[in-house]
Amino acid sequence: MSLLAATGSVFNREIRAKLRTPWPYIEAMGDPLLLLVLFGPLVAALGDMPGLPAHSTAQWFVPGMLVLMVFTTGAFIGAGFQEERASGALERMLVTPVNRFALLAGRVLRIVAVVAVQAVIVVAATAPFGLQVPPLGALIALVQLATLAAALGIVSLAVGLVLRNSYAFWGVVSIVYTPILITSGAMLPMELAPGWLFAISRVNPLAHVVEGQRVLFSGELAHPAVLLGFAVTVLFGLVGAIVGTRAMGRLRA
Repeated sequence: MSLLAATGSVFNREIRAKLRTPWPYIEAMGDPLLLLVLFGPLVAALGDMPGLPAHSTAQWFVPGMLVLMVFTTGAFIGAGFQEERASGALERMLVTPVNRFALLAGRVLRIVAVVAVQAVIVVAATAPFGLQVPPLGALIALVQLATLAAALGIVSLAVGLVLRNSYAFWGVVSIVYTPILITSGAMLPMELAPGWLFAISRVNPLAHVVEGQRVLFSGELAHPAVLLGFAVTVLFGLVGAIVGTRAMGRLRA
């Protein structure tokens, strides 16, 4: 079976299974909407401060919430390997002729598809709050979010393969979740942070994507932050792909 056909087969299996339990994806969309309604007014009340919008809070806030939605949707799929390993489903898949990289790619493709649908719904739902996005900027922003989803997905799967114990996986998640959330700049601008915290944010891929999304939503398509967001995300994903492929290759049926 070719890599493309195998990836499509894994993707079809994954998307069918997840459509039967769609609640996590609905919840992931609900979080940015609730934050916009409940946290957005607090951001607006801060007034004229560095990094904050001069006019529409939604125009600044929604791009960050989209990135957090992608993080919530894509960063935890590695837990699926823990469940499949415990049930024996992963071992049964390993004895099939399916390309092992396709076992990763099909799962990542499912996350990309889900994120694309989620992003369109969230943007449409927040338009009444004053959100305005140029069509080309929206398209590039969607591609960037999909790239981030793929990178987060492959890194999460790699971690799920390396850490065979589910407690270890969720332990890592609980340790990194808050620092990633805070230093992403999605909820408050990192311009307000002290120097040491701002420096930490520079190694957080989400922070660069947040900045890229905001300039895309404002119509600044040629801004360096757009290219930097793509570059950091692709590099992050390549590292995950290398680790994940090697870990998958070491698995025995």
